[in-house]
Amino acid sequence: AIVPRQRGRGRGGGGRRPESGGRLVPAGGDEAPAIPQMQVFSGGISKSERALCAGTDGSVEQVEANIAQAVRTFGLAPGAQKMMDAEKLAAEEAIATGLYGIWRNASSSHDFCGRVGPLSRCFCGHDYSEHAWDKGRKKLRPPCSSCPCGGFRYVPRRPEEAGEYWLPRRRGFDVRLWRAKCKCSHSHEDHDPNRLGCRSCGCYSYTSAWLCTSCEGKWEDHETLWETEEERRMQRLPVGQAFMPLSSTPEIQDIAFNQPQQPGGRSFALPHKPKPERSVKLMLERCPHYGGDRGGGSGGGAFGSLED
Repeated sequence: AIVPRQRGRGRGGGGRRPESGGRLVPAGGDEAPAIPQMQVFSGGISKSERALCAGTDGSVEQVEANIAQAVRTFGLAPGAQKMMDAEKLAAEEAIATGLYGIWRNASSSHDFCGRVGPLSRCFCGHDYSEHAWDKGRKKLRPPCSSCPCGGFRYVPRRPEEAGEYWLPRRRGFDVRLWRAKCKCSHSHEDHDPNRLGCRSCGCYSYTSAWLCTSCEGKWEDHETLWETEEERRMQRLPVGQAFMPLSSTPEIQDIAFNQPQQPGGRSFALPHKPKPERSVKLMLERCPHYGGDRGGGSGGGAFGSLED
């Protein structure tokens, strides 16, 4: 990921200045041969990716060993644990019923981006558990029993699923108030669950202002569907225990689901402070997808409360 350095960028006055055409001219005025200035693209490897690959040859096996060691030492982050618990619950329901609900981007190479289960959130704002199938499953998606929603459409429940992993780290941030945002700045709950148009502005359809962390696609690139176990077997897709989260890494799976944190054990989390930081206060006041149009939402108290 190498791109030419932009004109006028860089530190120091130096002895050379850019001219039209990208040529470099010494301060004295004599033209020097053009030398392309290259720099690493700013959106390159993140610090977390460097940490995962540190001390390895970059192979999948050694990186997975690094991850396993980190999970053994520190455990899963609170948000990641909640997402894994929800995925596990969805997988268990799929195995029990033989009906595998998934949220996927058909244009990507992934089997799915998320499992649909009781705790999954619909575009209408209600959980999957509040949607009921009709007799014989004649409809493609189960309608909601709590609102006019004609069929369940998966939408991320937590900011980490939308790539906004930094939000839960902000002091006083309440994940229960967060909703996936449209480019019109309103949440999915402000849009009609059937027509997808926004009730609060002239936006005619929901266009996600975020990307899926699994496939880097937009919400509108995805579809929510259900497959039977036989249909998945015919496509040679994982079923049964292979459909469980982290099934490809049994050691991490065991740590995540079968080894609860010991009471009184060391915590690596920062101390909780109920008073929110300024950025969270501003979100509460100004962001429609975080209680801005609802007077702070119903997350508990004047400043909300932390789920984690």
